[in-house]
Amino acid sequence: MFDPVRFKQDFPLFSQEENKLLVYLDNAATTQKPQCVIDAIVNFYLHENGNANRASHRLARSATAMTEKVRQQAASFLGAKTKDEIIFTSGATEGINLLASGLAHLLNEDDEILLSIAEHHANLVPWQEVAKSKNIKLVFCEQSTNKIKEKITSKTKIISCLIASNVLGEKNSLELFQEIKKKYPEIIIILDASQVIGHENIDVSNNFCDFLVGSAHKFYGPTGIGLLYKNSRKSVSLQPIKFGGEMIKKVSKYSSVYTDAPYIYEAGTSSLAAIAGLGACIEYLIKKDLDEISKYEQKLVGYLHKKLSRLIGIYSGLTLLTAANNNIGIAAIASKQYSMTDIGFWLDEADIAVRVGDHCAQPLLDAMKLDSVLRISIAAYNTFDDIDTVCKSLKDFLDLDINTLKNITNSIEKDISFNDEYSSIKYHDFINISSWQVRYKKILILGKKIKTKECLREDKNLLAGCESKLWLAVSKDMSLSGGEVYYFDMDSNSDIVKGLASLILSRVNGKTREQIKNIDFESFFEDLDLKKYLSESRFSGMKAITGFIFITVN
Repeated sequence: MFDPVRFKQDFPLFSQEENKLLVYLDNAATTQKPQCVIDAIVNFYLHENGNANRASHRLARSATAMTEKVRQQAASFLGAKTKDEIIFTSGATEGINLLASGLAHLLNEDDEILLSIAEHHANLVPWQEVAKSKNIKLVFCEQSTNKIKEKITSKTKIISCLIASNVLGEKNSLELFQEIKKKYPEIIIILDASQVIGHENIDVSNNFCDFLVGSAHKFYGPTGIGLLYKNSRKSVSLQPIKFGGEMIKKVSKYSSVYTDAPYIYEAGTSSLAAIAGLGACIEYLIKKDLDEISKYEQKLVGYLHKKLSRLIGIYSGLTLLTAANNNIGIAAIASKQYSMTDIGFWLDEADIAVRVGDHCAQPLLDAMKLDSVLRISIAAYNTFDDIDTVCKSLKDFLDLDINTLKNITNSIEKDISFNDEYSSIKYHDFINISSWQVRYKKILILGKKIKTKECLREDKNLLAGCESKLWLAVSKDMSLSGGEVYYFDMDSNSDIVKGLASLILSRVNGKTREQIKNIDFESFFEDLDLKKYLSESRFSGMKAITGFIFITVN
């Protein structure tokens, strides 16, 4: 039986003092690294650091041998016929860019490329560029590719799809692609396996694709290294897009002769230490038995959906977008009532790492008429206790409504007139609270009381540098004494950001240029303990607001 607690002990990040209470559930973005991967990277720099394929001395030979050993390991891991079918890239994004640009010469005007609406931007934007340059058509199927065959026409030249959605976790059938391959052998099939490798076995010998890409950092490997599988059983002319280094066989003044695959696609010096780490990662996964890992993760994702379904049955403002069946390990939540950003902030304050946003899949969210989704994504080191913890923290957030927190909010309701007069907010009431949790709740409720202002939600008012969307505008007026004073107004898609921004605007509204310039915001932030309790990106957003204010008045 697979033991997640023992598995987790292999990952040193979790044993660090600052991470002992961390519940890490952002694995679809990147996974943590086992000690053996870290050791392999360090070992390369300590004992083998030479440039592969560049010289005959001992270190260069060692680096070359390591690289080719890992190439063979990767081929065996994916079921490739030979190691020459494996191309090292910086990640799945570079792999797809290589394919889009390298296959473009095969396309003619009015040809079609078939994609799913759920594609990651990395598997969409490169094809958009090809479509513009070649005047070809992009055709989309639904988020599930089960009906992809209905979209195939005589003009379909390439199908490029994910195996599992990074937003919804839904897996697409490899048997379906295998069936398409048999019926339409002339169509080039490209699969993005980024969310699947490391969760279950992938065997490309089953001939369901011509190309497959993946990023090592999503399956316990290093960042900066990825795999591109090129099926040698189908002769596809893939042109290189980078030139120089070891992809060269011979160079004269006006022409060059290139070497064969895979080296023709690996111009320049590869990330050799990352390749060493990738090799250690593959060895690690083979020893751990991916079939057992997959069975455990399926139990975990089932438990996660069961707990979330119960929670959503009580709090009707949330929608669970995913199902446990046929799911690679992702639960996604949306809401028209609650800000997903605020929930993400709340979970972060409880040291629970999840992801909030569009997840680089904006067309999918547009199709679902959503702006933001909260994603919980599991890995084999997660436990049932982790699921209980995140669901308990979600419940705590959802219990934070104004009616049940009257004892906390009475002073706010007495002291603040909500006519967008931020200057009437008594920010000292927030500074004098000793508990950050209570202060956080008060700031959140303050933000909830600020009305939405659609008139501000224009691109010209959108402030760069904030983790959430924040629109900020300024106007001037004359004071009773005849001096010019400033009034700032704002809106955000996050209640906590609204609350924090309101506290800042309470310091500046109705004041003159000189008065604003003399405000010590550094001390103000310290008094509120923002630096201590807010993440770096969140605190940078607050700094962006004050930066905008000072630029405006200077």
